[in-house]
Amino acid sequence: MDERIDVLDARGEKTGEVAWKSEAHRLGLWHRCFHCWIFSPETPSGGPYLFVQRRATGKETWPDRLDVTVGGHLGAGEETLQGGLREVEEELGLSVAAGDLVPLGTRRAELKIPAGLDREFQEVFLLMRSLSPEDPRLQEEEVAAVVRLRLDDVETLREGGEVPAEEWTGDKTSSVSVCLADFVPGEDGYLLWAARAARDVLAGKRPDVLP
Repeated sequence: MDERIDVLDARGEKTGEVAWKSEAHRLGLWHRCFHCWIFSPETPSGGPYLFVQRRATGKETWPDRLDVTVGGHLGAGEETLQGGLREVEEELGLSVAAGDLVPLGTRRAELKIPAGLDREFQEVFLLMRSLSPEDPRLQEEEVAAVVRLRLDDVETLREGGEVPAEEWTGDKTSSVSVCLADFVPGEDGYLLWAARAARDVLAGKRPDVLP
């Protein structure tokens, strides 16, 4: 879905210009996004877990690939938390309070895509939430499934291994195998960093933030 977004300069400052998302991608214009990694604490039945999303088959960029749990563009003039809570509600159907989000800083990312060049300043957050397969209500045009990984297995992924996971599609749960090639390109270090930040929060520590 195309939308109007604020254009930024290379330092992440607003230029005062607004463009369509498709135009920003075609021209390689910097813009703002919201990212949220959802994780759950350990329970008697297992965990702790990190959740990722499988992008919908109809997505223009990286269809069927695994990605950050919730991610989306911030609309023109939209505040980070306002847009972020909207994205969590739209993509996963979860009601989240602003105070539930743990801020992790801003990630500067550039990635070549079929439509051009995606240049993003991503406002990154963590959310601790225990989820069952019935909880997410997926926005079908954006999210095909939620995939639950054991937090301990993320290190194995980074080393090139394959790990077991559970995929939730809303109407069924299935066991799958996941490897790093299943993710959007360039997310190996990001995934590992997010998992370590989640582990810090679980241990009662202050997580490292992005520089």
